[in-house]
Amino acid sequence: MKKPLVLYCISEVFLSLGLGIVLYALPFLYKSAGLSDATIGLLLATNAAVSGVSALLLGSVADRIGASKVVKIATLLLGLSYLFTAFGHRASMWLVTSSVSGLGGALLTSTENVVLTALTQNQEKARLLSRFFAMYTFVMGVGSIVAGPICAYASYRVAIFLGAAIALVAPVIRYFVRVEDVTSSRMFKLPSRRLLAMCAYAMIFGIATGLFNPFATLILKAQFGIGDNIVAPISAASTLMMSLGGFAVAPLLRHLKHERTLLLSFALSIVFTLGLGLLGNVYAFSGLYLLRTASTSVPGSIVDATFLNITTPTEYSQMFGVRIFGNNVGTAIGSLGGGYLLTNAGRSVLYATSAVVFAVACTYLMILLRKLRHTSAMTSVPLQDSSMSK
Repeated sequence: MKKPLVLYCISEVFLSLGLGIVLYALPFLYKSAGLSDATIGLLLATNAAVSGVSALLLGSVADRIGASKVVKIATLLLGLSYLFTAFGHRASMWLVTSSVSGLGGALLTSTENVVLTALTQNQEKARLLSRFFAMYTFVMGVGSIVAGPICAYASYRVAIFLGAAIALVAPVIRYFVRVEDVTSSRMFKLPSRRLLAMCAYAMIFGIATGLFNPFATLILKAQFGIGDNIVAPISAASTLMMSLGGFAVAPLLRHLKHERTLLLSFALSIVFTLGLGLLGNVYAFSGLYLLRTASTSVPGSIVDATFLNITTPTEYSQMFGVRIFGNNVGTAIGSLGGGYLLTNAGRSVLYATSAVVFAVACTYLMILLRKLRHTSAMTSVPLQDSSMSK
């Protein structure tokens, strides 16, 4: 591994570890301040909405400035936003910090995979992205494990402060990472119809996950009355299952190919989501929740790799920005809807709604991919299938 890649991976360890601690403690900090589920949903939705809009507007700007420069700014913004979150006491201040962390998250996710691709050229994209995803989700899972005893024996606020401090090591390391950026000649440009179609899929998928994911740990505590010493390991295990899902992409593609892998992951996600509403035992519920987390983490890197193969390098950041916009706007809608359903309709309706939206996302994606293959065949431009990795 070259020195820039080594530094980048080390910085990712600090960033992911810090974020793992913060993201575990954050909803409980909100809850301990007396905020309702609806208000918590609003804060989470604000983060997702700001992130989505920023990604859409600034993706092409990152292509012009250079992804490696933007990723350093984004990493710093994330750490600082959570540091100020630790000092907040009111929903109004957390609304501001949630917006700033949304901006930092948008810039980071729009550019991080671009920088990674530049540092590891000539590697098959689906395998590369899935393994990087597996690495940082594993470290975030470790962060969730660390957060448990900190929350139990200190406080949620202390956990967020420590997580932010650890995450702020990352921008210091990334300052020394040098990457040759492929930059665009234009600062602002409209996304193509192909990217807008990808955006629509990401939005639907974001709604499906946003309905339940932000409230998972809160539901565990409310439904089963368990403490942080149990919730923290379950939360950590869910992040580790995301890592497992990332590692599973390459072998699944080898054996099932592209479309069957996607169909299997969506089918399992629907079954596991519906099953959550039928289980009243904490261990069975947790097991199904973990399996659902793994299955929903499979499609992301496959879809990203497919669109990277039909996008020019000077549009990579915009491509990720458009995808993030769709996903985060969908997550914002899902978070608002999830908070409303938990308050007014109950958990069973929440699970059923999420499963239905997963089915819609799967149907739309299959139609979109087949249309792209037909278009590429008509224009004699091959659409590379990420399932062809060996």
